[in-house]
Amino acid sequence: MNKNKRSATLAVLLFTGGVLALSSFVVPGLVDSAVVAKDSPKPQSNALLDLTGKTGPVLKVEAPAPVSTVNAEWLEQMPEEQIRQIYDAMDKLSVEPRISGREMTESEVNRRLVLEDGYVYDGLRPKELLPLQPGQAPLYLDLENNTYAYPERTMTDEELLQLIDWSYRLNYALSSRHVTAPPILQNITEEEAEVLAAESVRKLFGGDVSKLEATVLLAELGLGKEPTWTVHFAPYRSLTLRGQGESYWEYNVYIDAKSGVVEDTTAFNPTLKRTPIDTSAASAILKDDSWIQEATQIVQDKQGESRTIVKASLTDMETNNKRGMVAVELLLEDGSRYNAELRYPDQTLRCLIYEAADTDN
Repeated sequence: MNKNKRSATLAVLLFTGGVLALSSFVVPGLVDSAVVAKDSPKPQSNALLDLTGKTGPVLKVEAPAPVSTVNAEWLEQMPEEQIRQIYDAMDKLSVEPRISGREMTESEVNRRLVLEDGYVYDGLRPKELLPLQPGQAPLYLDLENNTYAYPERTMTDEELLQLIDWSYRLNYALSSRHVTAPPILQNITEEEAEVLAAESVRKLFGGDVSKLEATVLLAELGLGKEPTWTVHFAPYRSLTLRGQGESYWEYNVYIDAKSGVVEDTTAFNPTLKRTPIDTSAASAILKDDSWIQEATQIVQDKQGESRTIVKASLTDMETNNKRGMVAVELLLEDGSRYNAELRYPDQTLRCLIYEAADTDN
């Protein structure tokens, strides 16, 4: 997957509990804090459990699967007046969603995650709707200016539920506005994509996703608008696990919807700490062939690649050093390439990206 396409995937709209989830757009303070907890480099704690053992991650599973209480029938009861209000405000807005005053605290972020699972699976609802004008309550959204205002005190469960409820209502209104989009051309079915994704996770990470929740979405990504299946595997009630600080693994897989080629398979754990690579460590890595050897073994032995690797090198070190990652690019004899991203310092695989040779030239 090329860099332009990979960047575009960050904007892919995923479905949570059967409903479009755009929390980063709806509640910026929530997702910004959650992403920091999951993806930002942090000093490694000696007390941290070994979450990246090369025998494969331990999966959190739940059976039977919980059933979402958030569905189209429920959302269709949303008043037309409220939908029109959202449309009118969005048409006039020229600014990104922002926060006036303080950000959410880590404790509030974690409580909100747990409450969202309650909202989706247990039918938990706020007593009142989120105020959409200033001055109506300590917590409100100034819809005309797309600005959230949080109370200076710690938010109550009711207030957090109002934010959650609003995010689902807003997502429904925005998604229902674009129901006339033409179908995306693809040769691989949704069921086939899920099977391909599960097999890739098994090969690369030794993970059994049969008891995880699978979210499958077809989207057009990148500058060329390539049809791509995105398959996400996560434990049921994973937001509760994250909010409670429990260790679990999720997997995200991108598949070319025309050819069925798996382009990116990534494993991530929200409790996993990262160790940024300093100048001294970076210099040592450049002299250490074991990183390239590990990436080569993954591609040949786990991925099952039989084509000859003609060149292997470290890539994007300046950026990846800050992330605590070592990326190894492997060029194949036909011009195709892999990028294996390994965690520092244990060399465990975070993701394997594949880019087929450009046959247009």
